[in-house]
Parts: sequence; structure tokens; C-alpha cells
Amino acid sequence: MSGQNPEDQGVPPEPQDPPPTEATTPTEAMSPAAASRLEALRALRPGQVILTVGVAVIVTTVLIVSIGRFAGFTKLGDTLSGAAWGWLGLCAVGQIGVFVGYAGAFRMSVAGSGDLLTEPGSNPPPVGFWYSLKVALAGFGLTQLVAAGGAAGMAFTFWVFRRLGFSKPNAMLQLITLNTAVYFVFGVLGWLGALAGLLDPAVPIAMAASWLAGFAAVIALARWFIQPRRRARFTQVEDASRLRRALAVGVSAAAGVQEYTHTADGQRLLAWALLYWLGDLVSLWAALQAFGVTVSVPAIVLAYVLGYLAQSVPIPLIATGGVDAATTFTLRAVGVPIEVALLGVVAHRVFAFWLPVIPGLWSATVLVREELPASSRKDRRLRSGRSE
Repeated sequence: MSGQNPEDQGVPPEPQDPPPTEATTPTEAMSPAAASRLEALRALRPGQVILTVGVAVIVTTVLIVSIGRFAGFTKLGDTLSGAAWGWLGLCAVGQIGVFVGYAGAFRMSVAGSGDLLTEPGSNPPPVGFWYSLKVALAGFGLTQLVAAGGAAGMAFTFWVFRRLGFSKPNAMLQLITLNTAVYFVFGVLGWLGALAGLLDPAVPIAMAASWLAGFAAVIALARWFIQPRRRARFTQVEDASRLRRALAVGVSAAAGVQEYTHTADGQRLLAWALLYWLGDLVSLWAALQAFGVTVSVPAIVLAYVLGYLAQSVPIPLIATGGVDAATTFTLRAVGVPIEVALLGVVAHRVFAFWLPVIPGLWSATVLVREELPASSRKDRRLRSGRSE
């Protein structure tokens, strides 16, 4: 892997956190706005967490009551009384896969960032499993605190990349490339589900066709931008506007994901991302099984990916309700009774939202309070997807 010496005879134990290093070059001063945001995380109080959870409880209660009235509370009661609660253990297993998958993708993202040390012959601080898991949990917790299409979680991960020694432009590029790779796998998974859904009578043709056409259009547009000559033109951003710089990052990220498909580090990252999505799908499938309904693979994949898009709605503290409502009705569209869809989604969200949110916010505060000195690796260049 990049940054390792061929002469190394042994593999040192993997630390949980990157070890602190003394800065050998002047470190970049933190802006007042960034310092204020970090201080707000350090000062996160139980009352703020309780408020967050309380608002989410209200949103979920309104959702259950509203859809429950539509479905009929008698049917909900009958469905609950006949539940096979043992299936919920598989929900927990699926959610473990979610966080382990994202943690693994994060680790591979750092591992594939190239030989970026200022001191030749030295190794970069390895990112351990537990550290990566805390990053995954923290990003999740902050996303729930300030939904905004996942912006809070992404901002925190950006800070982590900065802490690991990436310059601001490279940290942003690494962040966008990582998330583009994760959502590329999401799109491919949905596309395969939609393709199989064309042969599944439970899947409405319109649902399958919309995903097939939409994802194909996105891929075609990305390929147009990353053609070598266009890529060179779009990534020349000296003295460019903010919009042009954002486009340059997007084009570079798309090109990085294309490189991931051809390298060992990149392929491992995509495999971890697949575990991330499959874990959440297994959790939802098991929740429906608990209430006596078996859904075909194409049907649950399409219902899941279309419902998941509701999370992009930038409404703080409400996104979880949007996902729940949207997924309930997309499941209904593939033939799941509305009362089972509602109870299955709520049970799934207990494991996907309620149980991890507290450890997620705790992880965020722990990582910030343990902030390390800046690394001596400065103004790094990214070469995404370098293999061993």
C-alpha cells in the first residue's frame, strides 16, 4: 500500500487512532468560524441530545398516527400481535454491517490516497478500525442532528481528513470522492434491482423504468465530463468562481471513482460500500419478515432506494420522518400491506436510527475532544485509488 517501505520486515500492530506527530512545517491557522463549530461540538450537552431525540420522537409519532389512521389501528394491532420478534435480531446484525461497511470504506479511502509524506521513507499513521468506526458513527449522529442532506456528517468527515493531514482542497476532494464511490454503489444496486424488477410482477414498471433511465443518465453525464480533454479543461480552476471550483471537485471525484474500479484499494473500498448498503437492506427485509411478509429482492431494493432519496430533503431533524414515510409508501407500491409496511419501517428505524444516534453523537464529541496536532504532511496531492 502507498507510503509503505518494501524493506519493512514486519507489520506493526494497528493502532485505534492515528498517533500524533510533531509538525515540521508551519501549520495552517484554524479560521474563527471553524474554531467556533468545533467548540460547539466540544460543548455538546445532554440537553441538546435530548432535544434532538425529542423532536425525532414527535416526528415519528406524527408519522405513525397519520399513516396508522389510514391503515386502521385494528389492523396494526393484529399485525403486532402476530409478530415474530426473533427476526429483529437480524436487523441488529444488518446495522452492524452498515457501520462496519462505512468504516471500511473510509479506511480504504485513506489507504488509497497515495504516497503523500513530506519525509521520504516514513510511513503514514495508519487509520485503525476503531477510529474509523468512530468516524462512521459520528458522521451518522451529526447527520441526524442537522439533517440537511447529510451535510453535517460530511462536514465532520471533512474535519477528520484535515486532522489526518490533508490540505483543504485535497480534504474536500477526498471527501467527495469517498461519498461519490459509496453512492455509486447505491446507484448500481438500485439499477440491478430495477433491471430484475422488470421481470417481477410485484414491481410497477414505472418504478423500475424511472431508476433505470435516471441512473443511466447520471452515468452518461459523468462519463462525458471525465473524458480526458474535458476533464483537463474542467479541472483548471485557478482564479475561477466558486461554482467552477465545485464543478472541478465533482469532475475529479467522478474520475477518482472510475479509477477505483481498476485498482485493488479502490475495489476494496467499493466492496465495503456494498456491505454498507446490503446491511441496511437486510435490516429492512428482516423487519418485514418479523411481521409476516416476505418481499422479493427486486421489490425491496427498489422500494428502499426510492425511499432513501427522501433523506436528501434538507430539513433538520425531519429527514428521518421523510425516509420513514417515503419507504412506507414505496413498500406499499410493491404490494406490502400498508400496516406491515409501516410497522416494518418503524422497527427497522429503531435499529437504523434510534439505537445508533446516541453513540454517534458521543463518538463525535470524543473525536473532537481528542483533537491531535496537525500532521507534518502538508499540501498533499491526491492520487485516488493507488493499489498496493
